[in-house]
Amino acid sequence: MGFLGHPLFYVKEIVCKKNILHIPLVYGSTNQTSMKKITLLMLTLLLSCSTLFFTSCSERKDGLPQLLERKKVMGPEDEKATITTSYNKAVEALKQNPDDLKQYVTLASVFISEGRITGNNSYYSNSAVKMLNKVTESNTANKDLVFQALSLKSAVLLNMHQFKDALDVAKQGVALNDYNAGIFGALVDANVELGNYDAAVKDCDRMMTIRPDLRSYSRASYLRQIYGQNQGAMEAMHMAVDAGMPGAESTEWARTKLGDLYLNTGNLDSASILYRSSLVYRPNYPYALMGMALVEKSRKNYDQAITYTRSAIAVLSEAAFVSTLADLYELKGDAAKAKDARNDVVALLEESQKDEPADALVKHNVSREMATAYLNAGNLDKALQYAKTDLAMRPENIDANELIAWVYYLKGDYANAKTHADKMMATKTQNAGSLYKAGVIYSSAGELAQGNDLLKNAMAINPFMDQRLISQSKSPVVVNKG
Repeated sequence: MGFLGHPLFYVKEIVCKKNILHIPLVYGSTNQTSMKKITLLMLTLLLSCSTLFFTSCSERKDGLPQLLERKKVMGPEDEKATITTSYNKAVEALKQNPDDLKQYVTLASVFISEGRITGNNSYYSNSAVKMLNKVTESNTANKDLVFQALSLKSAVLLNMHQFKDALDVAKQGVALNDYNAGIFGALVDANVELGNYDAAVKDCDRMMTIRPDLRSYSRASYLRQIYGQNQGAMEAMHMAVDAGMPGAESTEWARTKLGDLYLNTGNLDSASILYRSSLVYRPNYPYALMGMALVEKSRKNYDQAITYTRSAIAVLSEAAFVSTLADLYELKGDAAKAKDARNDVVALLEESQKDEPADALVKHNVSREMATAYLNAGNLDKALQYAKTDLAMRPENIDANELIAWVYYLKGDYANAKTHADKMMATKTQNAGSLYKAGVIYSSAGELAQGNDLLKNAMAINPFMDQRLISQSKSPVVVNKG
């Protein structure tokens, strides 16, 4: 599942104070060699940015980080113009008065928004933290500015998967202002990622009380999904979409998440309508393109799915997108292309970690991404190593337990797999993929009746189960010692 990437700005306010878990919310023809080069180039541009952008050219003479030129179209031109104007006004104001701390908060907001849109998180996250530290470390900052800085810093830390630090910073913010919805949103996100689900529900209730809007509805939706309330999750995400402005990145993010909920419950037509609508409101939106890819994958239209995936990668070269491309090649029967793509993801994730500057103010924790990449590439020992690191950071998180449970299963260690499957099912999730994995694991551990019930439930929720997941569960287990 994955909970990060939530909208950062208020959109609409409606009063509602009931518990969020229970309120009835209304509302190619490319050949193999050239494809590998294209994939490698795309990933290099994304994953090596932590090195490329921490050079002298990324900082102005006045010491302020640059707003980097976009190399491709990402979102509406007026949105880009608004971000650029905000940046230029803040820079100009600091020229006139270097002690105007409010402008550092503005610049941090600009960098967070630009990082979210472009995917260049390493550069913009560090740029934002640099600006925010000027506020929190100043002796002249007032309480309100410090609060704003802490609120934004918690968002940056969450984006870089530094969950414990994000929780600590968000708590500092709440101590200064306990009537701000945004800071409670950071608490929700951090507690979800750390597996503190009861605390996350309480924080989300408080957030909804203060300001029910796109941000709070989307969090309510995800918590409902965690607790197995798929229909309730859809209702809440519908409200999130309705609360937003069509075409805004935050709104289209919510719309694609709603599409994902329909997709994961087997309603391909409704999912497709939502993804297509998002592409009308925000052309070439990469998450909507990937949604369409997954719809076509479920329909076994692999060529169309590959076309959509390539289009998404051309806009935003996320490792997860390339992994999906590898899955599609495998399902289509091109094992060589699939293997090349998976190995490229591993190599470039490793390289990005080595190249991250030692003096970076905040570093991206990619333990989960590394574990997943190694798992997909078939290196189960390395996958287990990183999955253990991820789990140690958040031992109660159901996603972390699901990941390590599946690695143990593929290694043939059914006892350990079942131990973590128990934890991944602790919230009674009704995610079809999770239920399917748990069913396979319980069956392999000797609990055939429970395993069979889980498998039946999974297929009833989503008849279009991931074919690669099914093939993994039926294939002989091969332990990779590399």
